[in-house]
Amino acid sequence: MSETKQYSLVFAKEASAELIRASCPGPCVRVTTRAEYMQAVIRYHPAVAFVDLDLLPQVDGVAPRIVIVGIFEDTRANAVRTLVAYPWLSHLIASALLPTPEAGAHLAALFERLADGPPQYPVGPGGVGRVALLGSSTRREARFERMREFMAARGVPMRAVMSCSDIAEELVTNALYDAPVEAGYFPSAVERTSGIELPPEHACEISYGMEDSTAFVRVRDPFGALKRARLLNVLKRCTSSGVALDESRGGAGLGLWRIFSTATTVDITVIPGNLTDILARVDLKRGRSVGKQLLAVHLFFPAEHAHDGTHGRFAADHDHDLMDDSFTAMFVA
Repeated sequence: MSETKQYSLVFAKEASAELIRASCPGPCVRVTTRAEYMQAVIRYHPAVAFVDLDLLPQVDGVAPRIVIVGIFEDTRANAVRTLVAYPWLSHLIASALLPTPEAGAHLAALFERLADGPPQYPVGPGGVGRVALLGSSTRREARFERMREFMAARGVPMRAVMSCSDIAEELVTNALYDAPVEAGYFPSAVERTSGIELPPEHACEISYGMEDSTAFVRVRDPFGALKRARLLNVLKRCTSSGVALDESRGGAGLGLWRIFSTATTVDITVIPGNLTDILARVDLKRGRSVGKQLLAVHLFFPAEHAHDGTHGRFAADHDHDLMDDSFTAMFVA
């Protein structure tokens, strides 16, 4: 990330503003009115603005190049309704995240991501994880079992292990069955009971592990077929009563809601025709409350991250070596 410090605006209640100021990697300016917000945009040229949800209408259409991070206080259902109501909003953080020790690292990672794009690996020097390619549906369960054993052997609570296993199952199934249909690789939807064998160049990449107080699962596919409208339609239906499973098309189905219902943070990146990257983290400190609270959502769809033709295959050059095995990507010293 660039060494130049960029200003952030904070259009939020004083308590939240102080917490953001303490955790933000650069200088922050708090504003309390729409007029002050507009003046600060001109004066400071901020890259990011943190805005309380009830103040979002006041910044709608103002300085569209600024990344808006909504601050929410209620349930994950309210967060989903906010994303649906504001199609230009791509980032949400819970006020409950701000006073925690993790807030600074989270905001620093967000700023770095906005500046430099998606990292190759989701963990830093203090993390441990594995990465593998998976193109065969018949081998998924064996991979999930390896993941469960890997996490359990490193002291991850069983409740969190099973949450990560559920997330991995949904993401891999979407990558093997749904994404190829959405991209036109398969001419029609494929029953999930049918076997799938994708060549290495169309296989998905799964990585998983732990860093600090979180476990993570990340799945990337080379189709880049997930659309924001489809994602939000699924989430909107799942926050309504009487939801039925939608099997009418190959895109991501109700499984995405299961991910949002289980994960502590969710990051989604889509480069159309090239990459869908979903990273979900589960807080290991929450014990029996795993999955009870969503702390952050970050969506990187084409409006924010346009495909410029320079992105190549995201997996390692030796893709074929990863099909039947995995390698440990990071070790704890």
